[in-house]
Amino acid sequence: MKTIKLVSFDLDDTLIREIHSVMLPCILNGKEEDHSLIQEQEETGILDYISADYLRAKLLSGLEESKIAQSFLEIAKPLKNISRVVEALHEKNIKSIVITVGPKQVARVACDIWGFDGYYGSDYEVICGVFTGRILDYVGAEQKIMCLQDFSKSNNIKPEECVAVGDGSTDIPLFEYCGKSIAINSSPSVQKRAMYAIDTDDLADIIEYI
Repeated sequence: MKTIKLVSFDLDDTLIREIHSVMLPCILNGKEEDHSLIQEQEETGILDYISADYLRAKLLSGLEESKIAQSFLEIAKPLKNISRVVEALHEKNIKSIVITVGPKQVARVACDIWGFDGYYGSDYEVICGVFTGRILDYVGAEQKIMCLQDFSKSNNIKPEECVAVGDGSTDIPLFEYCGKSIAINSSPSVQKRAMYAIDTDDLADIIEYI
């Protein structure tokens, strides 16, 4: 096995639970009920996850981007010891990044709080500090690989030197691309696609697999 140089983390249901990265700004914008309706339509198969995300994006219209950083830790429900894991990886000269299907504006806040080396997410349009309700560039499952490749190219890191940590179907392409993969708090179907699988509320439990 190659020396590990990079660990890529999903955000929703991987680093934070119950409150997703697009749900958080919807709550801040007073649109929690509207979000729940879209979520229900997605879960029942009326909407696919991409169409649902474009509808959720409209709920952010008028929200000041700065409110995300101000309220993130009050609303998000993170796993324990995220900063400790990032620090432990840095001690081993291993970089860590966040790649999410959700808004890059939320990923940026998570990156700043916990000390990740980079972040990627869907580009929700912000003009003069305010969300417009549009998505300019969507990051889906396949685009997650492109995000990892972008960071890896800039840091001279090979796929076999990467670890992907995630919970959902959008993480499976990264599981297959990286040298190692860890499914965390995921369904049996996703667990089967990963090299390792754990259920925990403490992110530090993944260290032994890296």
